[in-house]
Amino acid sequence: MPRPDLRTVRGVELIRVGRWEISTGVWVVTPADLHAAVAARAAGVGRTPVVKVGHTDPRYDGEPALGTIANLRIVDNGQTLVGDLVNVPAAIAAAMRTAWPQRSVEAFTNYEAADGSRHALVLDGVALLGATAAGIPTLRGLDDVVQLYSGGRHAAARGQLVRASIGRAAPTPAQRTAVRVAASRRRARRAQSVLDTLEGK
Repeated sequence: MPRPDLRTVRGVELIRVGRWEISTGVWVVTPADLHAAVAARAAGVGRTPVVKVGHTDPRYDGEPALGTIANLRIVDNGQTLVGDLVNVPAAIAAAMRTAWPQRSVEAFTNYEAADGSRHALVLDGVALLGATAAGIPTLRGLDDVVQLYSGGRHAAARGQLVRASIGRAAPTPAQRTAVRVAASRRRARRAQSVLDTLEGK
């Protein structure tokens, strides 16, 4: 069975210090919040942050992850949180510059984990944005910074979810096409895997 064609998008800006008007209200981000997010990820708090297209309606949780966020770090003299988007399907990665040049994080503030520990900020994911405006407009767009290389929810956890975008918009034709291509390839890989199992390979 052929290995999936996955890519890494390095050095993507995720959050910047400031006061932001976002879809879930006003979000004030401090340098301490960025450090808390890095520390929480290093400690394994919460799930591994995922990459997805747009913000998911909380009533539905079946949408596929299109990669994960790794190597969180702080740059620009403590003002910006960046990370690498890893294991992104090639079709999605190739379309990012034009179809989804902006992004919006999903993160929990004042997060209480199942073990009772508390964290000022825990990164949960990043939504790729096209027509929807980013809530932190000063982040560099992926059309400027992308470098491509081959290569549920938290049980018993509480916190305030923030979504750093402005409103919602329907996906563009280019976005729909890229998602359909990636989904079709995933279905083909799953079908081949089932076939190989039945044939004892």
